[in-house]
Amino acid sequence: MTTPIPDEQRDQVVELARAGRARNEIAREVGISTASVSRICADAGVGFDRSLTAAALQARVIDLKAARLGLATSMLDDVQAARQRMHGADDNRNFLDGAKAVAALAGTHIKLVAVDRDDSSGTEAAKSMLGQLAHALGVAAAEDVDQVEDGGSA
Repeated sequence: MTTPIPDEQRDQVVELARAGRARNEIAREVGISTASVSRICADAGVGFDRSLTAAALQARVIDLKAARLGLATSMLDDVQAARQRMHGADDNRNFLDGAKAVAALAGTHIKLVAVDRDDSSGTEAAKSMLGQLAHALGVAAAEDVDQVEDGGSA
């Protein structure tokens, strides 16, 4: 059987909740469980205002979306750099490695963009195009490997 929470603690819980303190914070300060804090507040008709939490969560979502967009943009720069290295390759092996890097970077870019995509904005078409481009680069690189192995040049 649990020990009843004294009236002084109950009053303190209600007072802290009315002052806008968070449930977990009250539980730590008073030394009771969060379930007890919830029960005491419900009995007293005191609710917890989650609007600040919702606003903080929304701000975090926006921050993370901006970070993903920045990373996706950087990935496009990396794709361009990898393409330049690929086309400047002096042998077939380096060209193929470059093509693989381009495909991997383009794929990562697609995945980053997909997290925040709005299907009504044509993102699916762009994703498909980039996927096809990455596949075509891989095919082209493989054909160049075959041509070099057959005695041709890249």
